[in-house]
Formats: sequence, C-alpha cells, structure tokens
Amino acid sequence: MEENLIAQFRLLAGTEHVEALPDDDVVAFTRDLAFPLFNAICGARFAAGSEARRTAELVDGYVARGLPFLWWATPSTMTPEMDAVLRERGIDPRPEPGMHVRLAGPVDARLRAGVDISLSPVTEELVAVMASGFGFPDFVVEPLRLALADFGPDVLFHVVARVGGEAVSTGSVFVTGRTAGVYNIATVEPARRQGLGYAVTATLMNLAQRRGCTEAVLMASEMGRPTYERLGFVEVCQTPQYMWVPSP
Repeated sequence: MEENLIAQFRLLAGTEHVEALPDDDVVAFTRDLAFPLFNAICGARFAAGSEARRTAELVDGYVARGLPFLWWATPSTMTPEMDAVLRERGIDPRPEPGMHVRLAGPVDARLRAGVDISLSPVTEELVAVMASGFGFPDFVVEPLRLALADFGPDVLFHVVARVGGEAVSTGSVFVTGRTAGVYNIATVEPARRQGLGYAVTATLMNLAQRRGCTEAVLMASEMGRPTYERLGFVEVCQTPQYMWVPSP
C-alpha cells in the first residue's frame, strides 16, 4: 500500500507540472498554485536521529511559501518525532484508514438501469466531475487534467459513470506490480447515495484483475469507508494527512 501511494507521488514529482525538491530522503514538490496536491510531501524516510530536524526544515520551508500544502504519511514514513514537529506547528493529522482486499474473482458492480460505466481518457469532463465530487476549486481542473494526462494508461487508468448520458462519478487505478491502488472515487452531489461509488469501485477492481492485479488498496474517507467494507476491504493501517492552510 505504502509503495503504491509513494510511487504515484514520485511520478508526479518527475513531471513538468511541479518543481521537485532535490532531497533523496523524501518525495516533495511545489508549484505556484494555492492547492495542497500541488505542494506535497510524501515518502519521508529520514536517517535515524535526523527526523525532527528534517521535518522542521521541510515544514518551515513550505510554510514560508504561504501556499497550502499536504504531508501524506504512511506507517513507515512517519515517526513520533516527525509527528511532534508537525503538531507543534498546529498541523494536526486527519485520520485516514488504509484498506486492502485480495482480488480473487469478479465483483458484482450492482449496476442499476440507466447507469453506464466505461474506461475514459483524461478529459476535461472526467476531471471536472472528479473536482466537483471532491469539492475542488475550478482553477484546479486544468492543471490536474494536464498532470493526470502525463501518466500512461498502463500505469493509471480511469472510469467514468454516466446516468442518462451525463457524467456523474469517476474512479482511477494506479498500478504498481500486481497491486491496484484505487483513487479518485468521486460522485457529484446530486448523484450521491445511489450506489455509484460502489459500482465504480467494483468496476475498477474487475478491470484491475483483468490486468493481472491480485490485490487492491485504497485510502478511505469517512463517507466512503462503509462502501469499501461492503466490497471486502479491511483496514490494515493508517495513512493520515497533515494539511496546512494559511490564515485568511
């Protein structure tokens, strides 16, 4: 699970859409865009004894830029010393369970009449639905589309769900080895509570199996967790997000 998430951040850091920090003990990048996903830190594995110092250096540098940023932690990339530095600066973690399921046969997507789910290229429509579902601001849509388009479809693929021909829900899978990382499960507000999140996730699980994946992992929101549990996912760790947003 950890390596799937970190690999995705590492690929983004290697694109022209962000400026990667040169540090070899962390994946970190910035951009002059007031949105946390484009100013992010992940995969920090600092030398023993340097955790507090390195965390302070990174955090203070990001805070000095004045743009919202995200530190996404996993079990092997967060220590008590690092957590203490973040909390001292008022950056408390938002709990987020890391969940896992074995892929061992087709999953019933429970598609209802009038719903169509299909693979989608990275289009403005796909990203607009994704952004709306997550409540992202409009100015993020085009930068996010360009960033996602840099990932090849053999590594990152997407589906869109349509109801009556209108795109209302999305989901993505990022593949590392035989692991399918499920991301971007998002449904626009008017179409929620109709089973679309379940159907999209099940469809992604089936597509991942056809591509040779034997397990799926994801980071669950509070809203999405019950759906993922019905699909067989179980919590195996915590992947908290530490987010800093400047005062108005």
